[in-house]
Amino acid sequence: MSDTQTIRVPVSGMTCAACQARVQRTLQKEHGVSDASVNLMMHDATIRFDPSQTTPDRLLAAIHDSGYGAELAVPGQSAIVAQDARDAAAAAEFQDLRSKAMVSGVAGVLAMLLSMPLMSRSAMAGSSLTVADPFMHWSMRVLDPTLRAAMPWLYRVPVALTTWTLLALTLVIMCWAGRHFYTRAWAALRHGATDMNTLIAVGTGAALLYSLLATVSPTFFTSRGVAPDVYYESIVIIIAFILTGNAFEARAKTRTASTLRALARMQPKTARVIRDDREFDLPIAQVVASDIVLVRPGERV
Repeated sequence: MSDTQTIRVPVSGMTCAACQARVQRTLQKEHGVSDASVNLMMHDATIRFDPSQTTPDRLLAAIHDSGYGAELAVPGQSAIVAQDARDAAAAAEFQDLRSKAMVSGVAGVLAMLLSMPLMSRSAMAGSSLTVADPFMHWSMRVLDPTLRAAMPWLYRVPVALTTWTLLALTLVIMCWAGRHFYTRAWAALRHGATDMNTLIAVGTGAALLYSLLATVSPTFFTSRGVAPDVYYESIVIIIAFILTGNAFEARAKTRTASTLRALARMQPKTARVIRDDREFDLPIAQVVASDIVLVRPGERV
């Protein structure tokens, strides 16, 4: 029987437990893999395989085919240097998510302000038109009077100009801040899978298509007795909220990973083992399940 090898591969692009499970299933199905474990928190995969049946390059190709990124350590690169590179990448990811979340949040507030006159006009368009959104009724009763008194000029802007401005703002946020949601959802769809990105893409995509139709052809709705409401502000705010959550998650993962590594560094390098009534100081890797380990008072376990 051939000896097995174990490698640890950093995996990028995982955002939820479904991503972790898909990568793990993909690796476990590979010929020659005896065991595969994927850690979402550490963003890596530990793979034990038979080198006579498969190679690390094939395993990386399998991860790439599942829609995620992976790479082997650079030859000659120390573990400390590799970990520093991963920490720098995690810090850059957090900064990127935080910046996109802040910009999307500001854009969401702006989109909400621009949408208020549209809601008001939809509600006053006529009794024959049905405003189905309960949020609009609430905003008309609570927010609209205050905003109308503070910014009366906003209610004099033509409807077409407002809706097309909202469309442009929404497309910018979707293509810049939320682009990775749609690319990852498409990658998952190509492999016959779904994840959190699929949910985001379907929800915001449906709102965009509905609002785009109401913008381009409002008579399609008015002829049927329905107000041509648009939901651009909802798209932007949803993206802002999710990016904010992702930023907090990225920061929590970074701090947790640092804490776990600090705990791992506290592990002793050697252990005092009793074999044949004799004491031996052995490296941790040479300690087996049947050994008796002697720990004296004050020593770390």
